[in-house]
Amino acid sequence: MGGQSKSAELHDLQGTTRHRSSVPTQSRVAGALPRPPKFLSKEAKKKFRSLSKQLDVRRAVTAGDADLIAIYCSTWERWQQALDNLRTEGLIVEYTRLDAGGNPVTVEKPNISLKIAEVAERACLSYLSRLGLTPRDRELVRPTAPVEKMPDVTESERLDEEIAVLQAQEVADKAVQAADEDLLASIDETVVDEPLTETQKLMAEANAALAEDL
Repeated sequence: MGGQSKSAELHDLQGTTRHRSSVPTQSRVAGALPRPPKFLSKEAKKKFRSLSKQLDVRRAVTAGDADLIAIYCSTWERWQQALDNLRTEGLIVEYTRLDAGGNPVTVEKPNISLKIAEVAERACLSYLSRLGLTPRDRELVRPTAPVEKMPDVTESERLDEEIAVLQAQEVADKAVQAADEDLLASIDETVVDEPLTETQKLMAEANAALAEDL
């Protein structure tokens, strides 16, 4: 009975190489260029786009890889900041502390940015391995499925589509026009009372008075 296979993390810790029984086949997931998250800084977004383009050329990136690439870029930025501090402050820095008598004492210690840089470096190597961006891992990433292209439309087909759209629009306009005409025809203009002039009002009052006398 064979032993249980090692995880990628265990291989990294032990410095061993992962083995594959066969050449990776093509993935069923279609490739897509991910977009950098808004929370990344300007420099981190620049790094994000650079890595995404490299992976896209290799057909080794999808939209779902955005978070992994973003985590790498955030860690990479932290690594760069730690290196900048080391260049400015040096590997050994002086710290001031108080002794037992409460007197300030200056001591030398390794720069804390050195530890930050070392941790960030190990994390970056782990993320690069997962993305297939190391010499050992780049051949282990399965290529993404090719993006299906829409069939080319000939000029004749394009004109036919435009004509069909225009004809449909013409039919719709005629239907609206017919509905408007039916509405106008249904209106009885004879029931609309026009305003009477002053003379007509006086004549109407006189006729009403004569009718009462009779």
